[in-house]
Amino acid sequence: MRTSTIRRQHENTSIPELCGTCCSAFKAVIHEQDKRLGLLYIQLSGVWHRFFLDAGLLFWEEGRCPDPDDDVLEGERYIDLGETLHVIGVSIQRIEMRDSTLTLQFENSASLALRNGVREVGSEVVESIAGR
Repeated sequence: MRTSTIRRQHENTSIPELCGTCCSAFKAVIHEQDKRLGLLYIQLSGVWHRFFLDAGLLFWEEGRCPDPDDDVLEGERYIDLGETLHVIGVSIQRIEMRDSTLTLQFENSASLALRNGVREVGSEVVESIAGR
């Protein structure tokens, strides 16, 4: 299933166009010192999506895949959220940004919630539940 180009730059939004698409990869850049997440990448039904939170806003863009030369700085590394959350091969159920918190829910009950306030760097993981 090919989606139209998806972009978001909002404080409060959802992305219903992606509901039902299958996750084949989910990676994030983690800051080793404080364990906060920077850039995140998810591949849904073969299409890469790059997103991050900044100043309480969600920035989401379809089309860019992970690039270690551009993404990872000293003291950072990729982590595999797809394996951690057990969501490879699982469809996304909901993507919603509200009150500086982004929530992703999957059909196997896995979920990830990230929060980023106005003056914060990186995103705090406020909930991480692996799927069944």
